Amino acid sequence: MNHKKQIFTYRLCLVLIGLVGVAINTELKPAMFLYYTTLSNVLCIVYFAFALTQSGKALNQNLKGAVTLAITVTMLIYWGVLAPYSFHMTSTLAYCGTYMVHLIVPLMTIFDWFFFDQKGRFSKKAPLYWLLIPLVYYGFTVIAAQFQIVYPLTGKHYPYFFIDANMIGWGMVAAYVLGLTLFFLFFGYGFYWLDKKLAK
Repeated sequence: MNHKKQIFTYRLCLVLIGLVGVAINTELKPAMFLYYTTLSNVLCIVYFAFALTQSGKALNQNLKGAVTLAITVTMLIYWGVLAPYSFHMTSTLAYCGTYMVHLIVPLMTIFDWFFFDQKGRFSKKAPLYWLLIPLVYYGFTVIAAQFQIVYPLTGKHYPYFFIDANMIGWGMVAAYVLGLTLFFLFFGYGFYWLDKKLAK
C-alpha cells in the first residue's frame, strides 16, 4: 500500500469511528449536539471527510491546527476534569462511544498531524486564532442559558459545572475560563513550537 493510500485508509477509519462514536454518544438526540464534545468531533469528521475528497492535496495547516486543538481540548478536559465526576456508563456500548469521542478520535487526529502532515506551516499567530473555537462555544453557552436551554446530561442550563454560573458564581466561572484560555494558549504555542522543531 503506497503512502497516499495509507493516509486515505487512516482518515477513512477516523471518519467512520467518529461517526459511530457520535451516534452512540448522542443517541442522535438533537440536544446532545449542543455539547462541545459532540461539536468538536463533528468538526473532525467534516474536516477529514473533506480531506478524503482532496486526493492528497495539501490542506490549510492553520485550519488543521484549529481542528487538532479543538479535539485535544475535548480529550484533556474530559479526562482531566469531567471523567472523575461523570465516568459512570450504563452499558458496554456506552463505554465504546465514550472512548471513541473522548480518546480515539482525539488521538487519531493528533497522530494524523504527527505522521502525515508537512511540518513548519503554522503561522505565528495561529494559536491565537485556534482559541476562537472554545471561546465561541463558551459564548454560545452563556447566550443559550439566557433562553433556558436544558442540557440533557445535567438537567441544567449549562453543559459543564465549571462554566455554570448558577452553581459556582460568575467569579469562579471567570477564573476557570481565564485559566483554561491561558492553558490552551500555552498548549497551542507548545504545539506550534513542536511543529517548528519537527520541521527541522
